Amino acid sequence: MKRVKQFIKNKVSQVLKTILITALLVVFLYPGTFAQSKTTSLNVFIQFAKPDSITNATLQLYLLPDTILVASRIYNKKAISFSVTQFSKYFIKVSAIGFETGTKTINISDKPVATSLQLKRFTGNLQNVVIVSRKPLIKQEDDKTIVDATVLANSSSSAYEVLEKTPGAIVDQDGNVYLSSISPATVYINGREMKLSSEDLASLLKSLPANSVSKIELLRNPSAKYDAASSGGIVNIVLKKGVKLGSSGSVNLGYFQGIYSTKNIGINLNKSTGKINSYFTYQFTNKKNFGEITTRREIKTDSSLLVQNAYTTYPSVTNYIGTGIVYAFTKKFNIAYDIRLNYTNGKSNTLNNTNISKEFTNILLSKSQTDIAYKNRSSFITNSLSSKYKIDSAGSEWTMEFDYNHYRNKNTQFYTSRFYSPARPSILGDGENDNTKNIYTAQSDLTLKLPKKITLEAGVKAVISNSNNRAAYFYDTANNGRKIDPFQTNTFKYKETIGAAYLQLAKTFYGFTLKPGVRFETTNINGRQLVPKDTALSIKRTDAFPYVFLRHKLFKLMGMQLVGNAIYRRSIKRPYYEILNPYPKYVDQYLFDVGNPKLQPQFTTNYEFNIMFDDFPVFAFGANETKDIFSNVTYQDDITKIAYRTFDNLGKNKEFYFRVVGGIPPGGKYFFYVGAQLSKTHYTGLYQNQPLDFKNSSWHYFMYQELKVSKTLTLDMEGFFLSNFLQNFYVLDNIGALYISANKSILKKKANLIFSINDVFNSNRPTLNLNQGNVSVKGTRASDSRRAGITFRYNFGLSKPKETQEFGVPGESKVN
Repeated sequence: MKRVKQFIKNKVSQVLKTILITALLVVFLYPGTFAQSKTTSLNVFIQFAKPDSITNATLQLYLLPDTILVASRIYNKKAISFSVTQFSKYFIKVSAIGFETGTKTINISDKPVATSLQLKRFTGNLQNVVIVSRKPLIKQEDDKTIVDATVLANSSSSAYEVLEKTPGAIVDQDGNVYLSSISPATVYINGREMKLSSEDLASLLKSLPANSVSKIELLRNPSAKYDAASSGGIVNIVLKKGVKLGSSGSVNLGYFQGIYSTKNIGINLNKSTGKINSYFTYQFTNKKNFGEITTRREIKTDSSLLVQNAYTTYPSVTNYIGTGIVYAFTKKFNIAYDIRLNYTNGKSNTLNNTNISKEFTNILLSKSQTDIAYKNRSSFITNSLSSKYKIDSAGSEWTMEFDYNHYRNKNTQFYTSRFYSPARPSILGDGENDNTKNIYTAQSDLTLKLPKKITLEAGVKAVISNSNNRAAYFYDTANNGRKIDPFQTNTFKYKETIGAAYLQLAKTFYGFTLKPGVRFETTNINGRQLVPKDTALSIKRTDAFPYVFLRHKLFKLMGMQLVGNAIYRRSIKRPYYEILNPYPKYVDQYLFDVGNPKLQPQFTTNYEFNIMFDDFPVFAFGANETKDIFSNVTYQDDITKIAYRTFDNLGKNKEFYFRVVGGIPPGGKYFFYVGAQLSKTHYTGLYQNQPLDFKNSSWHYFMYQELKVSKTLTLDMEGFFLSNFLQNFYVLDNIGALYISANKSILKKKANLIFSINDVFNSNRPTLNLNQGNVSVKGTRASDSRRAGITFRYNFGLSKPKETQEFGVPGESKVN
């Protein structure tokens, strides 16, 4: 009883501290607290190519990074003067009928600034010309890195490959994504967590077409606005929607060849008429891949060695449909509806050879072979109804969104185990597994741009996730008749309800930008196993998650203004359905997967300091401290010699990382982006009831390069290299991959031919090592990663382009 009272007392104290800190910050940031920032002048002059001249051009001045419209003036052949705040950053846009829109970003110091923009007339017939402004590959906006996926998608056959090529992200062969932590990042699609296992999520991303991805957002330290369940950060995959380019469309065909082939064909249609903007997309994909795993596991109890080689092929056919509509009731208020359907019909066939021998004498003790055949049918449906109301021109807005996601994965399995030495009867088995998820989300967010450069953000969110799993398995030994397999047959139901509310402020003063916030989340998890026995699990708790972001200009280096950011946050990682489900999943006669219903959430505190130049990340170092960390572990039964993979709370983990990047800004003929990250981690706790003290250091290198050979030909190259990378307790030897592509515009720039080679040197083949407790495993993994491909894309029917926005900067156009 005393322990319960002390626990409640500690939690109440923690919440009160968080509320007190936030309240003090609110008082500290009250509009009257600070004096007005000093101002200076910005003089803008418009230049025209002779003999052009015009007097009705419109100049608009925006304050960055929030893109607040500060002033709008009409040009009158004289330089226009604006009063601007010292040590700030502004964006200028000049537009006029018959002329291309001119833009420019200006850094203001403590002295008056004069600048000029040149306007050029439109040339050619707009009915046949696609106008696309240059977007940077990578851009930093406060706490998130935005990667333009267009170029990456050109040489990819799926959204999964786009994610693999994203600079700064690590994607392992199990579908986990890592950013700045050994804890996997939480993967979102269109701002919503999918709540799927890494394997199911990887399968879903592999079935999404590459050209459906608009951008990838990497949030290593998300603010209080985002879900707290993101210890390893957030990777948000933003899918394309309709764009305001009149009536337009495109057709794409792709063919990729490795050991096996992948073929796809798709169409995209967009229509913008008056207040209605709609789109439709369809993609058909027929692909085949393989996976090969070779493992050597020492069985220490009798000094024997188990060697396995499993070769699996994965043929599948996928149909993807997406459609949506946006209706603008007024210039300030619109409602949008979006629906996407994805259906995959796949198979897999595995041939697994197993030999057990004496470790030092090589005397064969056992030899067997298992054939496993899967038939898999998976479907994913997502619906989204949203609204946006623009309160004022400064950027204040109120958004609401309601989502419903349905995911179903149904598969049948047939396996045969043959035993050759010593000879004994074969084991035949079959089963059916049906997994269904229904996820409901309601969210409302309010952003207010207040006087004195204060931004207030607040919102509420509720997520209800229902999962049901039914597995029925049977076996037949020596023709003794088909009998139920009580070991694998299972029925498990799971419900997760998360309620959240947050408050966040941002204030700029004396060159500082301070953004404190706090998020409260309630967790209510209930799971019940009905077959083979009635058991239940429950997790109920309420937690506070503080967040603080501080920005300030540092110093100039070689004429470049450097900006520093300091970030503090607290996060949670909850055990999800698949790793709580206690039913065993058969892999082979010597290995199975099983969930752990006793898992508890882990909590992580993140600290990071980073430096940027012109919205480009340059340098970062940080630390992650995690308590009650849970990780994938492998245990082994000493008597049966059967190993099982599960999850367990191990103790504490401290992690330190250092990241540096550099490059040449885009816009010229050559652009490159290169970076490296050093990570050090230290586990302390218990593993198999034995003290755990595990340390590891790893390097991650990544790069992207682009060369404009001519106006119609562009060459791209991206790649990564990992050294001593840690995946759970598996240490991976040196691995990497190099991707190259060439994009050629043809048919008067209406079409593109993209030639590409993925994993040029076939080097993405990790070698893994595990040596913990009584388990010692070495192995290699390979897949059909080296592929050469060609993609043809044709754009048609473009009419009367209109301005839209991308990355929050006015005037940039985006093309679907």
